[in-house]
Amino acid sequence: MDGIWLVVLLVLGFSMLFKPEVLWKIENIFSVKNGEPTDLYLALMRIGGIFFIGASMIVFIVSII
Repeated sequence: MDGIWLVVLLVLGFSMLFKPEVLWKIENIFSVKNGEPTDLYLALMRIGGIFFIGASMIVFIVSII
């Protein structure tokens, strides 16, 4: 059961790193019409994605030991 959260964290991290535009559209689907994310938002989402991927790897390694 705990492994499911690691997979969710890893998938979210990869999606934040490689497709932050899609996450922005999901987040703002009802509030913004024909809008685009800013460069700062995209950069911060990619940094967050790297953090999530790293955190999931660290938790996975610690759980094995």
